Amino acid sequence: MIRRKKGMPSIPLSSTADIAFLLLIFFMVTSVLDSDPDVPIALPNVPGGEQLNKKIANIYLSNDKDKAVYFNTMRMTLPEAISYVRSKLSTTPDLKVLIHADKDLTYAEVDTAFEMLREIGALKISLVTQTTQGGGFK
Repeated sequence: MIRRKKGMPSIPLSSTADIAFLLLIFFMVTSVLDSDPDVPIALPNVPGGEQLNKKIANIYLSNDKDKAVYFNTMRMTLPEAISYVRSKLSTTPDLKVLIHADKDLTYAEVDTAFEMLREIGALKISLVTQTTQGGGFK
């Protein structure tokens, strides 16, 4: 009996590229691309609130000494932020405007933003809150 010399065993690498590609797609689909800027706003808690997934226009009303207003990440006055929303409304008529108001602001200050948005024709306005587990009234 003649013995043949065996070659070195090898690991097939043809499927490694497929697995890497699938992992890349998985991480691209599950990653978060849009995050809220670091604006010092303490949102009020509402049990069982509904979360909106599609953020189109964000107005941040803070309660610092200057009563700063942010449109997305840009600091500006409230009328300037409203004019940015007006320009976005001209291109996107079903624009959703999310108001992130500090929980210590007075109702009159938040209502001013609502009224200004209503005057320019923004029909879909939401007030953003922090959601907690559970729901219902206590």
